[in-house]
Amino acid sequence: MKVNEIERLLARYYDGETSETEEKELKRFFTEEDIPAHLLAEKEIFMQLAAQPAPEIPEGLESRLSRKIDQWDTGERRTLKIKKHTRTLRLQWIGSIAASLLILLSVGLYLYKPYPAPQDTCATPEEAYVQAQKALIMLSSSLNKGIEKVESVQEATGKIQENVNEQLNRLNNIKQ
Repeated sequence: MKVNEIERLLARYYDGETSETEEKELKRFFTEEDIPAHLLAEKEIFMQLAAQPAPEIPEGLESRLSRKIDQWDTGERRTLKIKKHTRTLRLQWIGSIAASLLILLSVGLYLYKPYPAPQDTCATPEEAYVQAQKALIMLSSSLNKGIEKVESVQEATGKIQENVNEQLNRLNNIKQ
């Protein structure tokens, strides 16, 4: 294998980007072939790594790691939820203040705005009297129609109430 390829593999190895086959290739290179002088320090590292036995993975490590990752994830979600809630509350306060200012501005403009004095629509007081009489007659007829409908509804409700009372009396007599 060429020295350029080995140097490239070493750079990837130290960055943690190599696969198992590439790592085996590096170990084989440093154990079997003649090594250039500038790579002797790496040869020593690989020889020490080859001399050490592979560490045993403790039993249950994967489940403990999964639980720990889940705890971190849950904590992170809570933190994000709290931040989102805080942001929502802040926006609500800002919106409330803006709405209050808008209402105050509207009321201020309404009260400040001068309105022209109402103009008479009738030329004479007799004409105004006739117009007022017409308006009051229309109002009276509308109220009379409404009162008639209310009275018919009251009659119907009275009949229904009597019917319900009769049924309740029958049920009470049957229970006794």
